[in-house]
Amino acid sequence: MEVNGSWKAGNIALPEIPRFGMQMTLAQEFDQFSWYGRGPWENYSDRNTASLIGKYTSTVDEQYVAYIRPQENGNKTDVRWLTLTNKEGFGLRIDGLQPLSVSALRNYPEDFDAGLTKSQRHINDINPRKAVVLHVDLAQRGVGGDNSWGMYPHEPYLLKAKEYTYGYVISPVAK
Repeated sequence: MEVNGSWKAGNIALPEIPRFGMQMTLAQEFDQFSWYGRGPWENYSDRNTASLIGKYTSTVDEQYVAYIRPQENGNKTDVRWLTLTNKEGFGLRIDGLQPLSVSALRNYPEDFDAGLTKSQRHINDINPRKAVVLHVDLAQRGVGGDNSWGMYPHEPYLLKAKEYTYGYVISPVAK
């Protein structure tokens, strides 16, 4: 199945967006994660030069980075394809029609940062869900913080309100 997404800001003056992509939830047993892209550790558009492009295999649980202050984590950039399978080798494969930015975690973004309430102040406040939360994005804005974590991302790593188009193909994986 081919999935395509597009968005055009038009003439409306909008702020930058944090990511452009799609989120899906899979059953918890699809926890065997392989990808061809940057790795093996998390990386972002402005933090990926030390992450080499290659084929990597891990688990969803190993993607979680326990930052002192809970925040989104585990992203991978320049991903050409990924698979999420169960231990028997059945699952799904996603092939990008262009390089993707992806993450596969046990939590939704709002589990890490629920907006103004910010009740998740410590790593022990985060409880893994019995699911796999997969993000398949065209891009995610940079992290910034290259001056002791206070700096906004540099201009090339922002997602400005303009036109974005991307796609990927989902296919089954059978052992």
